[in-house]
Amino acid sequence: MADLIQVAARLRALQRGQAVPVVLQRQVVIQPHARILTLLSMAGEDTSVHAAALGRFGEPAQIQVVADPRRRDDQYALLRWLLPHFETYYAECRANGTFPQIWVSSTGALGHLDTLADRLRFTDEPDIQRLGTLWTYAGERSPVAGQQALISASGALRLHYATGQQESEDEHLGSLLTWIEPPPGRDIFAAVAAAEAQPMGAKTDPQFDRNYLQPAIEGFHKASSASEIAFHQSRIQQMLEGVIRPIYTATQRAMALLMAPRWTANRALDEFAEQEAQEFERFMAARAEGHFLPYHDSPKAGVMKIVARERAVSNVDSGKLRHDHAARERGVVNGSVLRVHVVDVFEERIRPKLFEYQLVLNSDQDSLHLRIGDVLWTLDDPKLSIRIDQVERRGPFTWITGMVLEGKNAAKRIARNDSFDFGPEAPKWKSMGRELGQMSARLANPPWTHSGALPAPTPLSRPMPSNLLAVVEDLT
Repeated sequence: MADLIQVAARLRALQRGQAVPVVLQRQVVIQPHARILTLLSMAGEDTSVHAAALGRFGEPAQIQVVADPRRRDDQYALLRWLLPHFETYYAECRANGTFPQIWVSSTGALGHLDTLADRLRFTDEPDIQRLGTLWTYAGERSPVAGQQALISASGALRLHYATGQQESEDEHLGSLLTWIEPPPGRDIFAAVAAAEAQPMGAKTDPQFDRNYLQPAIEGFHKASSASEIAFHQSRIQQMLEGVIRPIYTATQRAMALLMAPRWTANRALDEFAEQEAQEFERFMAARAEGHFLPYHDSPKAGVMKIVARERAVSNVDSGKLRHDHAARERGVVNGSVLRVHVVDVFEERIRPKLFEYQLVLNSDQDSLHLRIGDVLWTLDDPKLSIRIDQVERRGPFTWITGMVLEGKNAAKRIARNDSFDFGPEAPKWKSMGRELGQMSARLANPPWTHSGALPAPTPLSRPMPSNLLAVVEDLT
């Protein structure tokens, strides 16, 4: 059902010929000191950096280009140019108790940076390893729900706008920006087609490579004099600057759109930022203590990361339902949020000064995910939880009976026709350590299904019946 909201928004965008906002609140944290990093790799060399552009929001790009990244010394010279920028930036963030944030153009550029981080950590140059380690923090955080360390501009814009094209086409930052800010008096599809001609990822256009870049690199290798070499180097730099500058500028434009005052505050982002700062401090403290980052996680480390990611998903979803208006309404549509009116409140005296409260609620939602025994919490004040004891469909309404578990003082003040939104429990970011400790204890004592020894047979308390089938049939 939630997909229908996106479908309706995309149809509206297609009708208008312009992207439409799908939220009112900002969906990502934007650090004022964030770095915009644009990297171009050579065709067929996914772990190379042919050109790099680096800068802050509102600042021009600092660009470095190598003629051929397959030449190790030239490649490492470019990476050594980047290293002090990130070392200084990370040190400043740690000293200020915050976290670094890197913006790239698209998911493809994000994957390229993550791949580079893994590759550089295992080179034989300590300073290059250091750069790979710093980038690894952003790369490892990128698949975690709610992370704010590595942001793709196209992904951030998609959280705020719906366009009239397919979701996969929204990955091209240029076309996405064209939908958001279409040129006046021009057909939107013609404008998008023109925007798509400009690369916006980590690769250059194959036709550009074949017709211009490859001949220039061949001329660089055939050059015999210093003046010829300098000429071809300058030529290659001009070519790649013509590709990388528009990508950097488009990322800047995406950040400007998301920093506009039209987006209201989102309290859920405060929790995400606080969690990110803690994760960054843990990462840097572990590196300072000399802990090694392996290429492949051990089984235990892999399990721990899976548990942490699963917990992050539930925490992020729960936090958004409480503070993000659009997420709340999507939850109402798809049934993960129970929106009800109070029909009646029953008070039962158990013993002196101890009462139980039972709520009778009704909802007109079409799609609900409710089971007997589910425990739901109010998403707004007052804070109380109920256990679902009965669910009954009566015509267009669903009637729910629930026992108040927590918040009985608040239950005393509930009146008929009061409205509530119920959902999952509030996020518990600080309980992550306890869950990881429990998982560690379980891994230390694997069950017999994962060990070589079979459990001892359990002795029978009664003799085995002569006809087991007949006994089972009698049970029915």
